[in-house]
Amino acid sequence: MTSYIIGGDETLFRGISFELPNDYGSYLKDIFQPINIQDFEWHIDNVEAFASRNGSHTNELFPLNREQLTGSELKEVIETEQAYVIFAELRSFQGPVTSHPETYEEFAESDCQLVLLIVDTIYTTIYCKDQQMLHALYENARSFGFHDLEYLNEQNDSRTRLSVW
Repeated sequence: MTSYIIGGDETLFRGISFELPNDYGSYLKDIFQPINIQDFEWHIDNVEAFASRNGSHTNELFPLNREQLTGSELKEVIETEQAYVIFAELRSFQGPVTSHPETYEEFAESDCQLVLLIVDTIYTTIYCKDQQMLHALYENARSFGFHDLEYLNEQNDSRTRLSVW
């Protein structure tokens, strides 16, 4: 696992956090821009998200009664719809979805590769095991100008559960 040197210290990061604009947009597409989401299977949970197409609000962003999406299915949803995401938990796996880590420690021991949490439309946290991917996600969030962007490590991560509720 690669770590990065920040301020003279070599640090292993858990994730990143930032704030999204409180509006409809292509923010999921923007967030995931540096990674190939098609390489993963996705578990979608605790979602309250709405879609808008051609200026009219349509319906739920994700297919109803579907907790798992292939990377291709997720890509189609986030690339064709403007979304207003109020709450969302997305977990990625490189094979079949086999677990649902609820804490960082469970995540670290699981085969889950990435967890995206969006709370109250704007508060966004991404946990990622691959430090290079995490750094790319950080730089991407910075390029989009997302507010209050920071790396998370053991000292500054106050989240006790990987859940939006």
